[in-house]
Amino acid sequence: MITVAPYVQRPKPTMTSGSPGALATALAALLAGLLTAPVSGPLAAQSPPDGAGPAGVNGRPIVQAARTSEPIRVDAVLDEPVWQTITPISGFLQRVPVDGAPASERTEVRIAFDEGHLYFGLTLHDSEPLRIRRSILHRDGGIDQDDNVRIALDTYHDGRNAYIFELNPFGTQGDAHFTDESLAMSDWNWEGVYESEARITEDGWVLEVAIPFTTIRFSEDDAPDMGILIERTIRRKNELVYFPHVGQQFRSGLTQVSQYATLSGLEQLRRGRYMEVKPFAIAGRQSLPGTATQTLNELGLDFKYSITSNLTLDATVNPDFAQVEADNVQVNLTRFNLFFPEKREFFLERAGLFAFGDGGETEIFFSRRIGIRNDIVGGGRLTGQTGRFSIGALSLFTDDARDAGGNPLPGGVNSVVRLRMDALPRTTIGGIVTSLDEDAGSNRVAGADAQVRFGSASSFNAWFASVSDSEAGSSAAGSAALELRNDRALLSASYTGVDADFDPSLGFVRRRDMRRWKGGVAAFPRFEQSRWARRMLTALNTERITGGNGDLQSTLWLSHNMFTFESSDWVMLNLRRRFERLTSPSAIQGRALAQGDYTFSNVELRVQTDESRTLSPRARLTVGDFWNGTRTEIGGGVAWKTGPYLTLGTTVTRNDISLPVENGDFSTTLVSLNVLGAISRSLFANALVQFDDVSNVVQANLRINWIHTPGSDLFLVFDTGYLTGDLLEPRDRWERRTGVVKLTYLKAF
Repeated sequence: MITVAPYVQRPKPTMTSGSPGALATALAALLAGLLTAPVSGPLAAQSPPDGAGPAGVNGRPIVQAARTSEPIRVDAVLDEPVWQTITPISGFLQRVPVDGAPASERTEVRIAFDEGHLYFGLTLHDSEPLRIRRSILHRDGGIDQDDNVRIALDTYHDGRNAYIFELNPFGTQGDAHFTDESLAMSDWNWEGVYESEARITEDGWVLEVAIPFTTIRFSEDDAPDMGILIERTIRRKNELVYFPHVGQQFRSGLTQVSQYATLSGLEQLRRGRYMEVKPFAIAGRQSLPGTATQTLNELGLDFKYSITSNLTLDATVNPDFAQVEADNVQVNLTRFNLFFPEKREFFLERAGLFAFGDGGETEIFFSRRIGIRNDIVGGGRLTGQTGRFSIGALSLFTDDARDAGGNPLPGGVNSVVRLRMDALPRTTIGGIVTSLDEDAGSNRVAGADAQVRFGSASSFNAWFASVSDSEAGSSAAGSAALELRNDRALLSASYTGVDADFDPSLGFVRRRDMRRWKGGVAAFPRFEQSRWARRMLTALNTERITGGNGDLQSTLWLSHNMFTFESSDWVMLNLRRRFERLTSPSAIQGRALAQGDYTFSNVELRVQTDESRTLSPRARLTVGDFWNGTRTEIGGGVAWKTGPYLTLGTTVTRNDISLPVENGDFSTTLVSLNVLGAISRSLFANALVQFDDVSNVVQANLRINWIHTPGSDLFLVFDTGYLTGDLLEPRDRWERRTGVVKLTYLKAF
């Protein structure tokens, strides 16, 4: 068995922002690392930590789960007999701040199972238990701001996909399900049903978790192996420790599924079909301008059925999203459409499986195109894995409707099929087909993509898609991107092409008729022996965009610089220089811009303090040119954790703009207040109040959530919009007033 050398105190890095050879040194280190790193598998095997067995064929530790014949009560008291028989996993190593150093606090992990559940008992020692940070009671509420533990399970043991179960010293839950070693924000909206309890002790804190095997999907093997990684954050020290150790040479330790340990010993698990029925009922009132107040009475049903242990069918009838949180208001100071992320639970589960294209720029499937204008009548979704194939299929029916002006909005059938195949180790190929069928015609897209991961953190990604529209004809878009990366530097290049009439009806395209070349180089030294400095990032990125005819449209040069302190406070300095050519008149907030060439630069300074503190302010200042005029942006905010029961946050952004056009001097102001309140882990609320002086609307959204049983909720939602300022015509200032109660109940069979 190959073992790594023991940790040795490392000399303080000499690379600094003032070193003229820093970037060249970093690039040399990058190329050297890529030449010596293997294409797959770990860079080096590890000595097994205490409680782990010898390394397996891939050099990673093997952990044995212990079977229990007696029930385990999840109460954060490890007094069941089985816990006393297990030798705990310990010997966690730091990833941050000193890569490979022993953890400053001892962590002990015990793993057990019975036919229906996988159990974890964790003892998290702490030399200063009174300084353990815990402030979050509401589910999925920024648990990373507290001391926390993340349990990651690669249930198919394929080195690509995993579940994450995140918990803090209250036992508050957050969870995610990600694919292909890539974790997006939307992946955190997956919600599993499991039990957890935690408590503070005189020696630290104790955590107990029970995950039903029906919550996760895994292989059909009689004794399935799984990948496992456990991450612990000691927040006051900003220390991140791992089992097994995943070094900084890997871009993200948590999602580096190919480096997980192996969990063995699982056998005689209860199998068979698993079914969930989740009916819901809604009652409320809604008032809109120009219409009579409506009474809302709706019934609906969500249904989940496990066709196999790793293939799941979801169906929905008359779905409703009244409990979905409001969008954050954005003021558009660009020529292009704004991107608003998806927040509806039905679409967020397994969203990563359906992802195709460049996120936020050119997405072939963008679920917010379904059910925003027209109500969804019903439909279904099939997701899962069979052999080397991951499968995602969705079809939803939308009803006919009318817009505010009375114009018809035809409904239709919205469908997408996504396939991904594990072709080679760390190589995935796939395809997608989307279809919108309406009475007026159809719009269909077919595409293929590939991802190759190599070295420790390098990758090559490519995709191509073609649209066939019954009215507009055919068009295409595609992209290829190469990223060479190690723990000290990065070199990247990409190309994207989008035809002028490329318009996938179920997608999102920010910019059409373009050929974009991008390149970047970055260095990120770490200061592991410093008492005050943590790391630095300095990067230079460039972008060149031409039209399909080859004429120049835009260029961008960006110098991005960020310095993070040992306290987790950080400061960022960005320098930008842009060129824009308008071949036809355009507009910014209704102010006309003549066709012609524009060159402008700006400087951005941002400061952010550690968000885990009781009080965490932040500030931003941007000054410079703006379309032959000037723009000054001042923004900032503060979050105040009064305790675990109330958190207040406010943000203010103001833009002062002067353009050399008629009425070119104007300003925009956006103010928001976010209130998070909790009585317990099962009863919490949040309120978002926003105002901007472009729409002159005060918007308020209040959601109260009571989890009356696991997976079942009672929501109270109030949503309003109130017009301020002078009105050209006398009318009701209320844009909308809605109050609803939604009750859901999950029944599992």
